[in-house]
Amino acid sequence: MKMIRKRNRGFRKQGTMFVHPDGYGFVSTDLPKDIFIPPKRMNGAMHGDLVMVDANTRDGKLYEGRVLKILQRTMKYVTGTVVREHGQLSCSPLDRHITFDLPFERGAKGLKDLKIGDVVRCEMITDVKGNNMARLHDRLGDRHTPDIDVKLIIAKHNLPYSFSNRTSSYASSIPHTISETERAKRHDLTGMPIVTIDGETARDFDDAVFVRKADHGYTLYVSIADVSHYVRMDDPVDAEAYTRGTSVYFPDRAIPMLPEVLSNDLCSLKPDEERLTITAEIRFDRNGKRLNYTVYPSIIKSSARLTYTMVRDMIEHRHLSISTGPAEHTRQHLLANLQVMNELALMLREHRMKNGSLDFDLPDIELTVDQYGDPQSVTRIERNIAHVIVEEFMLEANKVVAAYCTSTSHPFIYRIHEPPDRDKLYEFYLFMHNLGLKIPPFDSMDSLSIQIILDKVKDSNIEKVINYTLLRSMKQAKYSVENIGHYGLAFDLYTHFTSPIRRYPDLTVHRILKDLFARNMSKKRAEMWAPKLEDIAKHSSETERKAMDAERDLNKILIAKMLADKQDSPVLGYISGITGSGMFIEIEDFFIDGFLAFEDIPGDYYYSDTNRHVAIGKRTHRTFKIGQKVNVEIASIGRFTGEIKLGLARKK
Repeated sequence: MKMIRKRNRGFRKQGTMFVHPDGYGFVSTDLPKDIFIPPKRMNGAMHGDLVMVDANTRDGKLYEGRVLKILQRTMKYVTGTVVREHGQLSCSPLDRHITFDLPFERGAKGLKDLKIGDVVRCEMITDVKGNNMARLHDRLGDRHTPDIDVKLIIAKHNLPYSFSNRTSSYASSIPHTISETERAKRHDLTGMPIVTIDGETARDFDDAVFVRKADHGYTLYVSIADVSHYVRMDDPVDAEAYTRGTSVYFPDRAIPMLPEVLSNDLCSLKPDEERLTITAEIRFDRNGKRLNYTVYPSIIKSSARLTYTMVRDMIEHRHLSISTGPAEHTRQHLLANLQVMNELALMLREHRMKNGSLDFDLPDIELTVDQYGDPQSVTRIERNIAHVIVEEFMLEANKVVAAYCTSTSHPFIYRIHEPPDRDKLYEFYLFMHNLGLKIPPFDSMDSLSIQIILDKVKDSNIEKVINYTLLRSMKQAKYSVENIGHYGLAFDLYTHFTSPIRRYPDLTVHRILKDLFARNMSKKRAEMWAPKLEDIAKHSSETERKAMDAERDLNKILIAKMLADKQDSPVLGYISGITGSGMFIEIEDFFIDGFLAFEDIPGDYYYSDTNRHVAIGKRTHRTFKIGQKVNVEIASIGRFTGEIKLGLARKK
């Protein structure tokens, strides 16, 4: 019987363009699969553009498409270095998604002062012929300019660095005193020995914790800075906080969501100072099972500012390692309470893991820089019991606030994590299978079985590879007004409530709580919230991704800069990924990948076996596999991109 091929069918869709560094693109639409766009069919579209595409299907499956029209340019500015091409100065973008250089607008002001290699920020314009060009906006400096790396990252990601005079003035005018009327509305917890636990270098403290042990079990108090009391909806501070969406953290500084008079002073839960808070009070039985909870406005006075290292030492050695602060009898109570916190946190973590919560053991690094912004060291931050205490208590507070605020009569903003696409999960399943891991049948794979696999590979030479591969198969967590649960945490209900100083969604949740406390969630008020929350969810998800990209990009540049003096010297790495053209190799102790192209390995032609995740030499049959340690040399480093090209170490 003759097979009949179905005719190609065309249709039009609009979506967001993703441009690969090799020149092709994908358009994300409301379809299950992205639409592939070959390089010759991009029609001038750039990364992030909103485009209209003409797509084809073949045999009922999505095939490819072409860009018909650019509906909206989203990339207004570009950061790059000055190069000379064909006798004309151009801006060579540092964003790898822009695959071509942009000639400078002729005769523009400031061009005569530019030198080859300068770092510049330019406005992207189109000339009368439709060609993309660069209009000089600002010269940031050159490779020797102090803090040039931070400056270019701020410019590249268009981060708002300073507050307007209006916002700063408004923030400075906010009263610091607590009125008697306000006190009367709140639970007075100032006599409770509540404490903050943060990193050594933290300057803003927005959460404090205390656990009381009784016959029934435990009562956990999580008190969060009441930023919403000081930052009112649509005031100047709120407008800038919304625009920023989140604080951004660099090795030697932060770009805060709120002015420092609020983030580091008035809203910061400093020891021995009264602060307005919202408290989640949660009761558990003796096995750590939640019994009930309540949420209310409060006033606290923190007993001590503790660090993760202090708390670890206190729990492990039962010695209070702070020289100032509470009196001796209070210090002993604090030591005892930390042991109680430890008990409860470990039980909560055990319950969470049993319910299928995923625990990605990915390295959290700390970079130190000198006064000029040059990197000095990079180390892995080792998680300890103090991190577990804070993490578990914040997760519980976020869960109960989500439950408290969820109602059919009014909208809410959730933190959600969608389950992975079945195809993506199957790719991860095959990856594990081809590495020789014993895994359950694919149809029975859920978050609990995935966590069991993560536990099996812990401390092995493929642990990092498995963690990163799994992470790439997952969707990103985001904010939404539609609750679908949180796959990674295995929670049915979840929100962000515990960081209103640095995250706008948390501040929004506090405002909704205030409406509920005051019984002010009328039908009219709910109708006001509905469109506002949708906008906040979308915008906050975008600003969160931008902040993460900026932090990652700067770390990459700084770590690569540290490796500059190791060029042409052997360094040890392990193979973290194998592609059709080469291998990614993570350099030991530096937490950064370099790329070793097959064509740069002398003496043989290598091809990759994607099923077994190995690279094999055609003549020598030399084999490279995932997790294998190799000695490599750094061939080149992209000064302002952090891209590292590697070669195999030469035998001497």
